[in-house]
Amino acid sequence: MNSDLEKINNVGDRARIILSEIVESYLNKGSPVSSKIISENLNSILSPSTVRLIMSNLEEKGFLYSPHTSSGRIPTDKGLKFFVDGILEIGDLTTEERDSIQAKCSVAGKTLMEVLDHSSKELSGLSSCTSLVFAPNNIDVPLKHIEFVSMDNNRALVITIDINGLVENKLIELPNGFTSSSLIEASNYINSKTYGRTLIEVKSIINDELKQKNSEVETLSKKLVSAGIAIKSQEKEDPHFLINRRDFFYGKIKQKEDIKKLDLLLNEIQDKKNFINILQYTLKGMGVHVFIGSNTKVFNLAGCSMIIAPLKRNSKTIMPNTLGAIGVIGPSRLNYARIIPMVDFTAKVLNKFLS
Repeated sequence: MNSDLEKINNVGDRARIILSEIVESYLNKGSPVSSKIISENLNSILSPSTVRLIMSNLEEKGFLYSPHTSSGRIPTDKGLKFFVDGILEIGDLTTEERDSIQAKCSVAGKTLMEVLDHSSKELSGLSSCTSLVFAPNNIDVPLKHIEFVSMDNNRALVITIDINGLVENKLIELPNGFTSSSLIEASNYINSKTYGRTLIEVKSIINDELKQKNSEVETLSKKLVSAGIAIKSQEKEDPHFLINRRDFFYGKIKQKEDIKKLDLLLNEIQDKKNFINILQYTLKGMGVHVFIGSNTKVFNLAGCSMIIAPLKRNSKTIMPNTLGAIGVIGPSRLNYARIIPMVDFTAKVLNKFLS
C-alpha cells in the first residue's frame, strides 16, 4: 500500500481529486468517465486537456483503465482499493439502522446460531449484499444459570444461560450414581457457584471445595460439570458458518463466466479453504477490512469485493483474540461509504455479547 501511496502522491492532489471523481461516478453509474465530464464536474477548474493528461498518468500507474477505445476511464481494482483506503469519507448509520441492527443482534432467549443468523440476515437486508458470518460453536462466556433436567435412559438436558441471556441446550449422558433427587441437589449446588463464572471456573471452585469437604453433593456436582465441559470440548471443530442471501449477489452478475467464478469463491469460503487466511488478515486490528478484486492472494476475484470485520473477545481477564468474522460480499460497485459502517457496527454489537 505504501508504494501505491507514493505513486499517486507523485502526481499531486489533482490526481487524487480526479480519481475520486471517476470512482464516485463509476460507483453511481457503472460507465466510463471522460475528461470532458470530469472538467465540467469540477466547474472547469482543470481543462479537459489537463484532466486527460492526469488520467493518462493514473492509467500508467494502474489506477485506471479504458474498457474501450474511447477516452472514458473506469477504476481498476487497485484504484478502487486506494479510493476506499485513502480518499473515501465514511458515512454514518441512521438511528433507525442502529436500532434495527441492535434488535436483530440481541441474544436474550436465543441460541448462538440464531443470533448469528438474524444478525447476518439484517446486514444483508440493509446492505443489499450477500452476508457471511463465522464464529466458533463453543465460546466460553460467563454464565447466569445452568440447569440439569432429568430425561429418559439415564440422560439429562443441560440448559445454560450466559450472562447476556444466550441460551444453549445440550443432551448429556448422566454419570453413574444419580437419582432424580440427587440431580436436583447437585444442580442447586452448582448454581450457587455459577453466576458470573465460566463452566471451567465453576469446575475449579468445586474441585477446591472437594479437597476441604468430600461430600456426595460436591462429588456428583463435579461429575455433572465435567460432563458439560466434555460436551462443549467435542464441538470445537464444528464452528458456525453462514452465507445468507446469495441471490443479492447473483442477481447483479450477468456474465456466465463471472457466475462460475463466484460459485468457486463462495464454495471455497464455505469449505474454509480461503476464509482462514482472510481471518489472519483481520487479526491485525479491530477495524473493517476491505478486499477488492485481485489485490490480495486470499481474495482473488476481479469485479468482486468483500467487506469484513473481526469478531473479537475482549475482557479484563482474557487477552483480545479473534473468534471469527462477519461481513458482506458483492460486486465492486458497492456503496462503500454506507456499507462499511454497517459491517463495523454489527461486529461491535456482536463483540459485546462474545466478550
